[in-house]
Amino acid sequence: MDTSTLVSFIDLRALAEEAGARFHGNSSHCPLHHGNNPSAFRIYQGRDGRWRWHCFTNCPEGANGGDAISFYMQWRQVDFRTAVRELAQRVGLPLDVPRSASLRPATPPPTPPPGTKWSTRAREFIDYAQDRLWSDVGAPVRKYLHQERGLTDETIRAWGMGFNPRDIRDRPERWGLEGKKIWLPRGVVIPGERDGMVWYVKVRRPLPGDALARVLGPVKELPNVKFSGPRGGRGTLWGADRVRGIPILLLTEGEWDGLLAWQEVGGLCDVVAQGGASRRLTMADSLTLAGAMTVLVVYDADEAGERGVEHFRSLRRVRAVTPPAHDLVDYYRKGGNVGVWIADLIAREMERLLNRIDAQRQAEKFVAWLELYEKAVERCRQR
Repeated sequence: MDTSTLVSFIDLRALAEEAGARFHGNSSHCPLHHGNNPSAFRIYQGRDGRWRWHCFTNCPEGANGGDAISFYMQWRQVDFRTAVRELAQRVGLPLDVPRSASLRPATPPPTPPPGTKWSTRAREFIDYAQDRLWSDVGAPVRKYLHQERGLTDETIRAWGMGFNPRDIRDRPERWGLEGKKIWLPRGVVIPGERDGMVWYVKVRRPLPGDALARVLGPVKELPNVKFSGPRGGRGTLWGADRVRGIPILLLTEGEWDGLLAWQEVGGLCDVVAQGGASRRLTMADSLTLAGAMTVLVVYDADEAGERGVEHFRSLRRVRAVTPPAHDLVDYYRKGGNVGVWIADLIAREMERLLNRIDAQRQAEKFVAWLELYEKAVERCRQR
């Protein structure tokens, strides 16, 4: 088998997370020797497009660095042939593919959901966090969500948000995993679901000096890690299950912007979040985006957001939009009306779409789109 073909099907970040990595950006403590340095292990993309890893602390020379295959060899302590065979089985690649065959997919390969055991245990944790959020102990966090994030109780409940009041170390077998205990950090819990299953759980931790830290107090472990959550999850578009086929879909970088946009937009467009500018789209993600007439990409106004937007600039039906502040939540904090700002984008885009449609041959669609355009214009008047 051409190993470059195999590597193109493997998500190194997801593989490292399965082994126990907890990434902040592209750095983590090393999941191979289980050190405590949060920047000991790093993944990076080479000029050839292949993702690689390196440990800067205790991994031995000669067994340190390389691609997804070498990582799997060190993690599972298997030889090269075994690693290739087991990784090929994971992604459903035949082992007898001729070297000359080109199997690099035009779109990313299907990403399987976490196992049923993982999803079930994640659901139990989410239920626990929801119960804590709506109890007396969660009152300060609810106030934080109202004031700092602009979210209403209805939105918080609709998206199943929660609060974990203490760091928890759970047994990995309860999640269908092996190795180190599962870390469930203290903070605000944001579920990521698709097809009725929990795909990931993201926890916003209090950072030194920020508004959440003033509510919850400082953290002692990994104080510079903003988001974490139980390992073993899979990345997917947040909000994908609620896409209704509206002509315009708004894609935000993170869940916070997605929550606020969904709340303020009032059904004028579908809203999804990528869950981070560096996360690669899966095949299911791409199909979700392809169902919209126009995808408005609103990523954070920073270097990471710019890099994330670059991926979309050459795609049809995709428009990259500069946010009105650093991000939509920041715009809200500065007194901006997020709903009106989005409605203006939608009105402009719907006007363009209406000018391209044949009102006689596609009368039903034209009427529906015109009604959406008029609602967006009316929303804009509520400045």
